[in-house]
Amino acid sequence: MEAVSSKLAQAMGIAIEVHSGQTLKYSNDIPYIAHLMSVSSLVLMYGGTEEQAIAALLHDSLEDQGHKIT
Repeated sequence: MEAVSSKLAQAMGIAIEVHSGQTLKYSNDIPYIAHLMSVSSLVLMYGGTEEQAIAALLHDSLEDQGHKIT
């Protein structure tokens, strides 16, 4: 597998910004970003590409928080 680039870090920053203050539906204590990080991690662990890992980080951004994206 190729090493990941700064694009993944940039996507993480966007996801953190877009989902700041959001928690998982079943817990008011767990930041929503934990879900996105888990999905992205699974993509990489099972041989996905960096682009797929970025898609995993951002998969809920437009749907859930589209009003925050310019």
